[in-house]
Amino acid sequence: MGNLTSAADELLALDAHALPGPVLAEQIVEIRRQINRLEAGYLQLLQVFDRTGAATADHGSTAAWARAELRLSPNVASRDVHLARDLADSFPATRAALADGVLSPAHAQLICSLKGEVSDEAIDASEPHLVDFASQVTPKDLRAAIAHVKHTWGRDKAKANEHDDYDNRSLHASTTMGGIGVGNWTLHPVGHETVMTALHAASRPVIGDDRTAAQRRADALITIAELALCSGQLPISGGVKPHVSVICTLPTLQDKPGSPAADYSYGATSSSTWAQRLGCDAELARIVFGPTGEILDSGRTTRTFTPAQRRAIIARDRHCIWPGCDAPPGWCDAHHVNHWANHGPTSVTNGTLLCGRHHDRVHANGHHILTTTNGPYRIDITHDPDWHPKRKHSPPRR
Repeated sequence: MGNLTSAADELLALDAHALPGPVLAEQIVEIRRQINRLEAGYLQLLQVFDRTGAATADHGSTAAWARAELRLSPNVASRDVHLARDLADSFPATRAALADGVLSPAHAQLICSLKGEVSDEAIDASEPHLVDFASQVTPKDLRAAIAHVKHTWGRDKAKANEHDDYDNRSLHASTTMGGIGVGNWTLHPVGHETVMTALHAASRPVIGDDRTAAQRRADALITIAELALCSGQLPISGGVKPHVSVICTLPTLQDKPGSPAADYSYGATSSSTWAQRLGCDAELARIVFGPTGEILDSGRTTRTFTPAQRRAIIARDRHCIWPGCDAPPGWCDAHHVNHWANHGPTSVTNGTLLCGRHHDRVHANGHHILTTTNGPYRIDITHDPDWHPKRKHSPPRR
């Protein structure tokens, strides 16, 4: 162990800045290989120590000993103990490749996941091929190969595991004290693939897009929900087609000082900015309240743009008018250039197409929509005070 300590000291004392790039790359590769070899030695010692039973005297199990003495998290300690046992008992080729530094512990763990999923005969037949493949690919690529082995040699077990994954699906969503929505989901593999395919399609960046990948995915989720609501194919809820309900006063829509916030069905509130955004292309119902809150009149529901007007706007604009965005009409709202709450007419000349994400941005950032001669509108994106190409988010200075 003295040589190991000396090697670590030598490495840490090395002036890496004095080395050229190719030499650094070569040394990094070699160090990673030696780390893999050290992991193999660590796991070999761990499995021998585990089988002596020495850890059970004071800690109950080797995993508990590793948590206490090595300061490992419970899942890492358990993973290491089980991996050490499996390598020693059932995966000699994987153990040898790890000891040679060809594989990483992540590769070894994936190969050892075959234990209990397929027969010993299947492991013996497939392990050499998996080790050879693993030496050339990342753990992500190896995972797919492991799945094929499980389905080929352990069909019934693989199907049972898939059924368990499906039963464990869940989605949690809640609202914070500030009204922000937070949530998470757990999906079976095919369900996850379906969702990610839709999110990827709806989150493609456009010219001047300074959003982070996480922001693009969040916008994509909202876009998918908007498309589903607009499709008219969702089940009836409460006797009507599902829709976002906004309750607000006319002064709120007109953004007059002193006007109250807009209310929504699931408890959200917002300023006039977002109320106007949703009111651009929506069904509107006028309700008149008396001084004590009683309803004096409930007007007929109307749509701000008629189907004929929308068809004319589509024929002119063809797609979202944001520079570089080609979102099709089915993804777009008909936006009032001059909002109807401020006496803007509901007409083809006062309407234009904006996809949901850019419709948000126009309302939130106050972009000017410029008229053109004999053509569609265009947006002045330089009016956005928060728009900067390729802007990077950095922590504030002290």
